[in-house]
Amino acid sequence: MYKIKDNRASALLVAILIMSVLMVMGLGINRLIIAELRIERTLVGGGQAYYSAEAGTELALYDIVSNVDGYEVTDETGELPNSVLYSYSIDARSDIWPCDVYGDKVYEDDSGVLWRALEPEESVMTPLFYDDGSSILNMGDFQVYYMVTTETGIYPTDEVVRWKILGIDQSGFTEAISSYDEVSGGTSSWTALTKESGSYQSVGASWGGREYEWADQNVSNFLNSHYYNYLIITNVIQDPSLADRLYVRLDSSNTEFVCEYVKAEADGINGEYVQQIDVYMKEGEPLPVFDFVLFEKDI
Repeated sequence: MYKIKDNRASALLVAILIMSVLMVMGLGINRLIIAELRIERTLVGGGQAYYSAEAGTELALYDIVSNVDGYEVTDETGELPNSVLYSYSIDARSDIWPCDVYGDKVYEDDSGVLWRALEPEESVMTPLFYDDGSSILNMGDFQVYYMVTTETGIYPTDEVVRWKILGIDQSGFTEAISSYDEVSGGTSSWTALTKESGSYQSVGASWGGREYEWADQNVSNFLNSHYYNYLIITNVIQDPSLADRLYVRLDSSNTEFVCEYVKAEADGINGEYVQQIDVYMKEGEPLPVFDFVLFEKDI
């Protein structure tokens, strides 16, 4: 007698097992697809936010070169054609100079004070005016500090710094006052209110030219009677065996200085994605043509 086996239950179990395996595989593939879509969404959204931040940075740089030194902007916003937002700010002034530890020419001493280092015969120029957004403000009082460091403890006895102030008088002519100063010990200083110098003043026309004579003048008075003034400081140390670098800084309790390097901060916003780019640009430098990457970016 033969027994007929019923395999229907076994086939059902095998089918259920295969279906379970396929469902698990399908869920895994779906998860992979969803993860890839999220990654692509993040890349696209983040990329659009980044390029929006770059657009804000370029607008900030254009604002810097299109306005008077010291021009600042806070949270300037806009929208690109693809509905991505941008905002940027320009930080160009500070009550101390140098303003920030940026570049290889700013030295921070043990007490946290910042100094601008000058190599032999190197000069640095900074404006003594700035644009506050509504008018041009001229500086009337500030302090200049300068020092040298030496390992021997012997300081130079001759002049170490030459300073000059250039300005435009009421007639539109450029005039200047300047002087050489020595260093007393480690650090020396002078203030514009009490510093005396002078310049050659025209006394009128004479046969074959014009006559000039030296006239003493206070620095603060010169600043108040001229506009668009610039301060130029030069390292004139003669004996490099005693010291070579000159360190200078400016300070004021009632005015602001234009930073040597202006900082532009830009944000690109695309929904939940935000990208930030910080750029430093030296005040007075021209923009490179079609070459944004020449600017150092801090992302």
